[in-house]
Amino acid sequence: MAHEIEWRCPACLRPGQQEIQGRPGLHCPHCGHRREYTPGTLRADGTVTDPLERCICCGYDRLFAQKDFNRKIGVAVVLVGAVLSPWTYGLSLLACMALDYGLYHFVPEITVCYGCDAIHRGFEHNPLHRAHDPLLADRYRREAPAWLPAESPPEGSLPGAADPSR
Repeated sequence: MAHEIEWRCPACLRPGQQEIQGRPGLHCPHCGHRREYTPGTLRADGTVTDPLERCICCGYDRLFAQKDFNRKIGVAVVLVGAVLSPWTYGLSLLACMALDYGLYHFVPEITVCYGCDAIHRGFEHNPLHRAHDPLLADRYRREAPAWLPAESPPEGSLPGAADPSR
């Protein structure tokens, strides 16, 4: 699977999506804004480090992993199972649970940045990236805004970069 990133342009705040390999940086299809990949996310040969250690878009090192599944579809499946449960004596809920379990194992995993919400697809699982934690997300979102809108953070100025307690 090709490496892909879904990001929000800092200039026009509209979403963009592109493959990473063979591109010199991020390019907004709406306003034309260009942004170089974050230093340290590319190897010397121009390929992306895999698994990810920091966000390609903003350089933030606080990332989480989740399944790449549309939540609206998941809720719809559960609602259909719940609506049908009186006539199926609960077997529809059991079928929905089996469907959910099956999808969980086949749907690929994505890595999401706590700072800029960029979605990274096609990367190997990094065991350091755990599931989304709302408390950490709130904390990291307060740390990040000081430098996220800028073109790229100055080297060594990433929030939490010198935090050994992580």
